[in-house]
Amino acid sequence: MKTVDKRIRAGLLLFWALYFSIVLVSNSADALSALSLLPSEWHFVSGNYGLIQKVVSLYEPPAWLAGFMFAGVILWEAVGAILFWRAFLVTLRDNPKQTPLLHAAFGITIGLWAMFILADEVFLVYLLGGISSTHFNLLLAELATFILIRLLD
Repeated sequence: MKTVDKRIRAGLLLFWALYFSIVLVSNSADALSALSLLPSEWHFVSGNYGLIQKVVSLYEPPAWLAGFMFAGVILWEAVGAILFWRAFLVTLRDNPKQTPLLHAAFGITIGLWAMFILADEVFLVYLLGGISSTHFNLLLAELATFILIRLLD
């Protein structure tokens, strides 16, 4: 692989590793805040737990459902972040294991956006404005990144 191609690949993988790591930390802080395990003046929280509560309230579910869903999202993001970091490090070393790791990282996180888009439809999230388009844009951005990386191969 040419040096420029390797740098582009590594840069894109680093971006997604950082993105999912930051989202993971802010969502984890939000969960800890919701459990009253962080001081009330803690500012680095995503606000996504409250958003999930609002979204699922359409169907008046049991109180634990939003927390269960949010925990699932956090776990999904953690797996995605770990896989992107591993793919980034393997790419730096020109390791032949990079393709399976790339596929795993993108597969897991593209699946996350697909799940969000389906949930947006089930919970009529498009009525809240903006959230559905964010999920769709992130899906497209990740698909474009994956296609570009594959073309570099």
